[in-house]
Order: sequence, then C-alpha cells, then structure tokens
Amino acid sequence: MTYCYFCFKFVKNKIIIETVDFLDYNFIFIAKYAIMHLEGKVHIMFNKNLQYINNEALKRRLEKISDIESRNGITYCVTPSNDYVLLKDDVPSDDLVNPRDAIRKMLANNIKQEMKPNDIIITFGIGLGYLLDETFNKYPSRIFIYEPDLPLLRFVLSNVDMSEHFASGRVYITNDLEELIKHLEETFITKDKVEVVFLQNYAVVRNKDLLMLTQRVYEACKSKIVDVNTITKFSKQWLENALNNLALFKNREMYKLSDLYGKYKGQTAIIAGAGPSLADNIGNIQANRNKYIIFAVNKAVKFLLLNGITPDYVVALDAKNMDKTLGGLEEKLGRVNCIADLRTDTAVFSKGFRRYFVSFSNADIISKKLAEYNDFIQFNETGGTASTLGLISAIKMGFSKIVLAGIDLAFKDNVAYASGEGIVRVSQDELDAEGINKKLVQVKSVTGGNVYTRDDYQAYVTQFGEIIKDMDYKEIYNISSFGAAIEGVKNVRFDDLYLFAPAVQVSLDNLEPFKLELNALVQEEFGNINNVISLLSKGAFSPALVSAIVKSALLYQYMQGDIVNALQRNLDSSLAESFIAETKIAIKNVVEMLQKGQFV
Repeated sequence: MTYCYFCFKFVKNKIIIETVDFLDYNFIFIAKYAIMHLEGKVHIMFNKNLQYINNEALKRRLEKISDIESRNGITYCVTPSNDYVLLKDDVPSDDLVNPRDAIRKMLANNIKQEMKPNDIIITFGIGLGYLLDETFNKYPSRIFIYEPDLPLLRFVLSNVDMSEHFASGRVYITNDLEELIKHLEETFITKDKVEVVFLQNYAVVRNKDLLMLTQRVYEACKSKIVDVNTITKFSKQWLENALNNLALFKNREMYKLSDLYGKYKGQTAIIAGAGPSLADNIGNIQANRNKYIIFAVNKAVKFLLLNGITPDYVVALDAKNMDKTLGGLEEKLGRVNCIADLRTDTAVFSKGFRRYFVSFSNADIISKKLAEYNDFIQFNETGGTASTLGLISAIKMGFSKIVLAGIDLAFKDNVAYASGEGIVRVSQDELDAEGINKKLVQVKSVTGGNVYTRDDYQAYVTQFGEIIKDMDYKEIYNISSFGAAIEGVKNVRFDDLYLFAPAVQVSLDNLEPFKLELNALVQEEFGNINNVISLLSKGAFSPALVSAIVKSALLYQYMQGDIVNALQRNLDSSLAESFIAETKIAIKNVVEMLQKGQFV
C-alpha cells in the first residue's frame, strides 16, 4: 500500500484532493497515510478555517490537539460515485456508494417543511463536510455543527477547506454539547424551526451521543418557548408591577433576599407547593411542624392556614391575581415573612407581612439596570415560578436538607390543586389555564409510570432538575405520592424521611432595609426615550430603531413581545406601520407610569 498525504477542497460541489498518491483496488481505494512532508499545507488549511470560526473556546481546544494526534485511526476510501469517504477506526462516516446522494435523500426525509434564514439546522457529525455543504446549499438557515470527536474535527479542519461556509456567518461549530445547547438557547426565538440531521453511519456508531443531542435540543427549545411566551404575555404587566413596587419602596422598609443567605445552615426546609399531593401529606407536616422552616408558594398559603399551619416564608412571583390567592388572610400574615420578586403583583405588598425580602432576578431587564446604580444588589435566579424561587432561596439560605411537598407539576385524576380545584378541559388533549389553551402531555411519575401535566409544566420539570444540577445540591427530597419525577431529587415517603432536629428560628432584627438610587436611572431612561423619539420623527423602521428601544430598559421591557416578533420576521417592512404605532404607545404609557410613581 502506498502511504500518502491528501488535502480536501470544495470545488463546485465536489471535494477534490490535492497531492495524493494511492493504489487502485477496483473502484474502492483505501490508503493509510503518513505525513512525511507538506506539513505546511496542513497548517495553512487549519489556520484558514480557524480564521472564520466564531467559537473562540473551540479554537483554543483545537489548538491543543497536535496534527499527529488528529491523524490517529484515520483512513479514507473512494466510492463508485468518485467521492471520498473518511473512516475513523475503519468506521465510515458517510455512505460508501454515493455519500452526497445519501445525504440529499436523508435531508428530504427529515426536513419536510420550508426552512427560513432564522431557522436552525443542527448537523450531527462532520465527515468530510458533505453534510455541511449539502445543507448549506439547499437551505438558507443557520447551521450548527456538532462533532463530539475533537481529534477528528481537528483533522477535518486541517484537510478540508470550509472557510467560505464559516465566513458566511451562518455556521456555528462545536464539539461540546453544553456549549451547543447554550448557543441554541441564546439564539433560538420561539416559532423558529429547529431540525436535527445526521450522517447515517455515524449515527449508528454514536447513537448515544445522537440520542442525548436530540433530547437536549428538544428540552432547550421547549423551555425557551415557555420563556418567550411568558415574556410576550407578561412583559407589560411586569413593567407596571416593577415601577409600582419601586415607588412603594421609597417610603417603606424593604430588605434584600441576599440578607438571608447562609443564615439557616444545618436546618431543614419544606417547600410547599399547591399541588394535589400537599393534601396527602398535610397531616404529617402539621404533626412535625417544629422540625423545619416552611416556604409556601402564594397559591398554597390559604390551604396551609386552613389546616392550622402558618408558614415561615411565603414566596410570591405571580405577575397578577395576588389578591385572589392571599386576599382575606392579612390578619394571619403578620408573623410571616415574604420573599417577592421585584416584578411581583404590587398587591402582595399590601398583605401585612412581617418583612418583605426582595429578589432581584438575573433575568429581569429592570433589575439589571438598577444594579448599575446600586452596587449592593445581588442577583438571584428565579426559574420563573414561585416554587423554583423558593427552592433557590432555600439553597442559598444554607439549608442542609430541602423537602418538596405539593411540587407535583402534574395532575391527579384531573385535580390541579390541593384545594380540590380541577382542570378545565377544552378537548381531550387541551385544557384552559386562565384563558390560555395548554396542551396536555405525559411525563414520568415518581412512581415509575406516567402522569398527565401541562406542556409548560413539562418544561418546569426539566428546569427544576437543571437548577438542582447547576447549584450542585444533593440533599433534596420529594414526598409527592404521584407527581412528576425531577432529576436530582430523591423520591421518598414522609415516614421514611430522617427525623430532623427541631428548627431554630433565626433572629432577623439586626437587618438593615435598603434604599435604591433611582434618579440617575430615570434620567438615563429619558435620554434613551428621547433618542427613540428622534428616530421616530424620521419615520424609519430599521435595526437602528429596534437597537435604540433595546437600550431603554423600560421601553424594552414594555415592547419585548413586539421586538421578538420583529426579529422573528427579520425586520420585514410590512411590520413598519404597526411597530412604529406600538412604539409610540409604549413611550406614552411608560412616561405616564413614571409620572404616576412620582419618578418625574
């Protein structure tokens, strides 16, 4: 066998090889190569590709792989269609008869709908680049390449010219799944289509990697859809709540949630949600009340009080309806502390809680802007629900063990809450949730079977698991008798819980309330709003107008739904009239809110 060096290059949809020498074995040519010269060409090709790759972390990883290391186990063959196929440890990456034709058929079978520039196609495996090239030429979409084999990736980038693909700005490449998912979450907008395609032979060999990829992509998109839908629905309400709350804070004592961090080391917390299983455990919780600190989401408070249990902390995050869940309970809440997000329904601050601890969310635009002028603000993750805010708070407050009760994230015999309130079905597969149709889906239960839940709750199940993993918290137990199984949580019966020592009440009398600097923020906001007005006077609908709105925390918060729609449709000119009209309404309403709160 003749040893050789080869360099691949795309020329008019074909790969050609420069400087190659091989022996003819009928129509298949196989050659193990040994680099004995022409190292310079490898270096040039590698650097050319690297120049246009928009992933700095990947570049650093690739540069640590030597050329010799990247060639380990690599062979190639020529197919009857006169195309070259890469083999790693004698396993071919592409079809051995006609790789391009096989890829075209695979794409046709897997992508049934029109793909637009904002859509995303994730390719699993890189081979010699046929999949990238065919996908790039057939679709206008963004392309994410996931090749888990870093040495193989280093070899291909040293031998195949993909610089034009990378230079287009449409192609993102990585060998790291977490990196890919993070990039997907940062760039995916709801309604974007996401498709996963793959090299057939490679998928067989690395089926576990492909399975993990598709699962994580689905979870990321599902979670992001919930996030963006929530933003679209509540962005205006959140802004109104935040400004109303900030106006309240000027004349009332408020405390930072971060004041509580680390104060409950060695103790046990119960996070009480309003799910049906809370009723199953209410007797045990009451009988052992002195052994733990209780966090109750606002929807669970009334049920706990009716059963003789006064929580230590109420966690409030709902954008509205706080009067519905806490109304009439004011006389009983005087001994209870409240943890509330800045964006929470303002009504919560009229419920007479002993102290209010304010959470500044790292996902909230206004909180981020406030932090620029108030350096004492520490961001707290919320997870988007009162349950996750309670969990994250308890972890940061230092509790050694956390027990979930009523955090079912599922329905029991069509019952949605411990109070017995049922779900309202619209059809066999849909239900009505406060006027919004939600799909009914099944998730894995703590019992090992399946249980019904809403599609957005399904995303929250994943979110709970990710929070627990990210915070590296081990001692968390779920006493739900039927609810959704959450990754990282131990499912136990209440009777099997370790008998905890009595809880110790922590003195909070020495805490100092905070005062916010707001004047500088409001002055900056008016400067940004005036800039938007200046652009509007020109009647222009352009990226410059959208960019100017984004610079204003208040306008951006108000117009998030409109901006998502504009980005989704690539700033299509047909949006101009309605977008400009919405911008004018936003300016009017934001200024009125500032005046109402006596900020101006």
